[in-house]
Amino acid sequence: MQDFEGRTAVITGGASGIGLATAERLAQAGMQLVLADIEEKILVGEVARLEAEGHTVLGVATDVADFASVEALAATATERFGNIHIVFNNAGVSGGGPMLADNLGIWDWTLGVNLYGVIHGIKAFGPAMLAHGEPCHIVNTASMAGLLPTPGMGVYTASKYAVTAMSETLSLETQGTNLGVSVLCPGFVQTGIADSDRNLPEHMVSVLDEPSESDDEVRAMVRDLVSGGIPPAEVAELVFDGIVGGRFYLLPHPQYFSQVVARGENIAAGGLPISWSP
Repeated sequence: MQDFEGRTAVITGGASGIGLATAERLAQAGMQLVLADIEEKILVGEVARLEAEGHTVLGVATDVADFASVEALAATATERFGNIHIVFNNAGVSGGGPMLADNLGIWDWTLGVNLYGVIHGIKAFGPAMLAHGEPCHIVNTASMAGLLPTPGMGVYTASKYAVTAMSETLSLETQGTNLGVSVLCPGFVQTGIADSDRNLPEHMVSVLDEPSESDDEVRAMVRDLVSGGIPPAEVAELVFDGIVGGRFYLLPHPQYFSQVVARGENIAAGGLPISWSP
């Protein structure tokens, strides 16, 4: 995809972090923006700021775990702007703990956002994007945890592996069409993902176990690693370049490439799993 001026991008998780930074980069290229986020107050503020800067922006409060909500997002975006050219399925949460200790409620919540959020975005937007015939692109946010297993974060890792696999399959199924596909697999980025439970649905709060000592340790570790991560703007630039260049795997952290290669070699050798070592 080369032509961005006057085209339309839809970004979930668009009110903060990687989503907002990518929205700002696409706006610089002349795109109309539809920002979707579950944090409505923050969304309203960022839409107002971008509009004040002269960009064309629509904010839509959206729960990506709810297909009806994503369908409503697609209908609203199409009614306002017509054809959609970029969909960035980026909304995500950090949930989990050791595989044998995880509460099923955490699985429901994490898979609902990280996995079904991407499924819903693909289903709600993909067919129309393919049908309108204009150059367009879907970007799905996975993680380095979607390429390398991460002990202590089994739920998160499972959701991100699934996003990588779905993206690979969608890419194979749409090769030779007007629809490009990329999967974004970042390491640690300066976002608020370590405190994702601020958006935990009220009906789930009562069914979840109290955080264990190991849960608190994982959260503290993630918060420290995230605070030392790269700025979201660097990831946004990679996403933009990937769309322009039609690249599938978008990996902002080259320091982990050797671990990905070692995992492939270990699979071929029939060895034990190799974990991601940040």
